[in-house]
Formats: sequence, C-alpha cells, structure tokens
Amino acid sequence: MKNIYLILMLLAGRGSFAQNVLIEDFIYNPIDSLENSGNWGRSGVNLPNNIKVVSPGLIYNDYGGSGRGNCCEISNNGDGDILVHSLTSAIKTGALYLSLMLRIDSLPSTVSQGYCTAFNATPGGSTNLNTRLYIKRITDTTYDLGISKQGDIKYTGLIFDLYRTNLVVVKYSFINGMSNDSASLYVFKSGVPKTEPGKAQAVSVLGDDELAHGALYLSNNYAQSTLTGINIKVDGLRVGTSWENSVLSGTSSVSIVKSTNKILIQNYPNPIKQNTIIHYQLPSKGFVKLNIYKPSGELCAELLNGVKEEGDHEIDWDANNLQGGLYVCKLQFNGDEIIHKLLRIE
Repeated sequence: MKNIYLILMLLAGRGSFAQNVLIEDFIYNPIDSLENSGNWGRSGVNLPNNIKVVSPGLIYNDYGGSGRGNCCEISNNGDGDILVHSLTSAIKTGALYLSLMLRIDSLPSTVSQGYCTAFNATPGGSTNLNTRLYIKRITDTTYDLGISKQGDIKYTGLIFDLYRTNLVVVKYSFINGMSNDSASLYVFKSGVPKTEPGKAQAVSVLGDDELAHGALYLSNNYAQSTLTGINIKVDGLRVGTSWENSVLSGTSSVSIVKSTNKILIQNYPNPIKQNTIIHYQLPSKGFVKLNIYKPSGELCAELLNGVKEEGDHEIDWDANNLQGGLYVCKLQFNGDEIIHKLLRIE
C-alpha cells in the first residue's frame, strides 16, 4: 500500500507576512449575501442578485487558501451586486498581486464576456475599476480568462473547463512614466509555482495609470448584463506586494508527496472546537474508508466504509466526545492511503 502524507506547511517570516494587504478565506457561515461579512461592503445600488457565501470551499493542491473555509458564489439571472473590501494599506509603487481559486459551474448562452474582480484606488466614492479579471464563454462547458488594465481586454487563448478549480493570479505593475503601467494574468490548472513565471499568459497596457490601489471589488454582473446566468465560485483571496506574499502566502494546504491517484482532502474548521466538515475529492469511482485515529494508532471513529462516486464529497463529523489534542484522519482509496492531521481544541 502506498503511503501519501498530507503535511502542513507554514509560511515563516514576519517581513513577508507584513506585505499582505488582504487575506480572505470566507470563514463565514453560508449566507445569502456576503455584504457585511468581515469587511465586505456594498458599492452601488442594492440589486436582487447577491454575492453569496456557500459551502464547501474550493480545493487546489498546495495553495495556501485551499479548503480553509467556505467560498464566494457569484451567480445571477440578471443584474447583481458589486462588493468592495479595503486593503490594509494603499499600494503606490512596485506591484500588486491578487491570487485566488476560481471555478465556473454554469455557462449558459446568455453569457458572452464580463469581469468578476477588479482593483480600485479607494474603497468608496469614485470608482475607476482596473485590472479586471474577465471571463469569456467559448462553449457551454469551456471558457477563457482575460485581463484588462482599463481599455483593451487581453485573453490567454487557452481553454478552461467547467467544474474545474484553477489558480488565477492577476498583477498590476507600477512603472515610471505616463500611461505605461501594466496588468498581467497567470492561470494554472495544477501546481503552485514557487517563483513568478518569466512571461504572463496575457498582458494589458491600454488606459490611464493608477496613482494607488486601495480596494478589491467583486462584481456579480453589475452594470454589465453580459454574465447573466453564470455561476462562479471564488475562494482563497490573497493580495500582496510580491509573488511570495500573495501566491505563496499562508501555504498550509495539503501536499501529496507520492500518489498514483489525484486525491484531495481537507477539513474546516481546523482546529476543531465541536464539529468539522471533512471534504474529499476522488478522481474516479471506488471503495473508500475514512477513519479517525490517535497518533498512537488507536481507532477513535469510523466515518466511512463503502463505494463512492467520482467527485467532491463531505462528511460532517462531531468531535465533541474527543479530548483536546492531535488526531489523524486516514483515507484509503483504491490502494492508496492519505494521512491528514486534525487538531481538537476544548
């Protein structure tokens, strides 16, 4: 039997953390509107299609925001809200990065192209949204992603599939001179590069330069109508002034050392106070065993023993009868074994 260890990796260093200006893992209960959760507020008029918090969160192997909380759902049947979150400090020089997990679950024919995230100089008042992340429908099940500084939209020319979680990174670069700042886009279907790639998949340069960025916006078809009927899931937002302090920020998700199957497992919350949702993803149909053990190997709970279909699954586990301490969640699937650590607090 192959052993696959899921290890917790903590980002060290005070200096690197200090350069984060926003981290959002949507650690809120599912709710019909993200507005007023955390530091999210409305920008614009109140429209009937809210940006929601739904369960479970997204999973992308080795990314720091993977599986930490729930996720944000941007879905509508018409015009929807636009929400804003202030950055902890305005960024005026160098570069500003936004990394996030993105999954699209619906692309009806009413969708053409439109944006879902953007930077802005301030969290309120005048909006001059830029560095917009665009989605362009190709077919009912495929799409492309693009970036717009303010004027032109540059697409990657790649094809992305419905129901698949991708890692997306947008970057705004402050460059000396007039009207020569740039907005860049990177999209990854697997893996988290430890350093910034030498070439972005799309770069947009047209439009006025910004003096500063102080806010992040999420748009649900607001003042667009070109994303009517879409369903977008967004999770694990990281905004920072370098690749390390955005894309690699808080890297604590699972890391598979050796595997013949692409199996993912995570739980929220962790540490556990009472209940936790154990979320796992299977690459194919197969027999699954899921048990909880003490580090000594003593069995504490049998959670699953049966055949499960390909895809995402979750178990709501009540840990109230366990004492505080470290526990091991062991998932066995088609000859592979995954070990995931859980911490129970009282």
